[in-house]
Amino acid sequence: MKNKKTLDLTFMALYAALYIVLWYVGAFIPFLKMPQGGSIELEFAALFVASYHLGWKKGILTALAAWLLEVILGGANWYLNPMQYALDYIIPLVAGGAASLFWKGKNKSVIGIAIAMVLKYCSTVLSGAYFWPPEGGAAGSAAAWTFSLGYNLWYNLATCIVCVILVPLLIKRLDKAHMM
Repeated sequence: MKNKKTLDLTFMALYAALYIVLWYVGAFIPFLKMPQGGSIELEFAALFVASYHLGWKKGILTALAAWLLEVILGGANWYLNPMQYALDYIIPLVAGGAASLFWKGKNKSVIGIAIAMVLKYCSTVLSGAYFWPPEGGAAGSAAAWTFSLGYNLWYNLATCIVCVILVPLLIKRLDKAHMM
């Protein structure tokens, strides 16, 4: 039992480190970045794999460890207040780490990833509508909601598509290697 705990902790550290590596890679690819924040987040693949490999509880712990590493390494975390920070950074990562909780049937990773990405999208839309309204718009106004819905849609959708393609391949490979 002790070896299993050590192995899981090692995998959690590996997935958190992979998150950071993919986060850095994404920072060097300009077309992945949005002009006012947000990006196609390749690093979410590491959280989804962690969730399906280790379970949702350890997936969430991995996501929180990845968030802490990102903060320590100087990630571009914009802080207005605790609610905005949670909606922009913590809740999306926790949703990614909890992906395996959302679906346990056939093709579980695809549906779980989609549900987690919808939760991430909703969180970023709420933050955008109330804390990052468009210039000349009021927080919570129809203009803010419209802008936030559109602005956050494309990069979250692109992240979802990349992860829905990549993560099942990685999970299948881990399964073949008898790691899962």
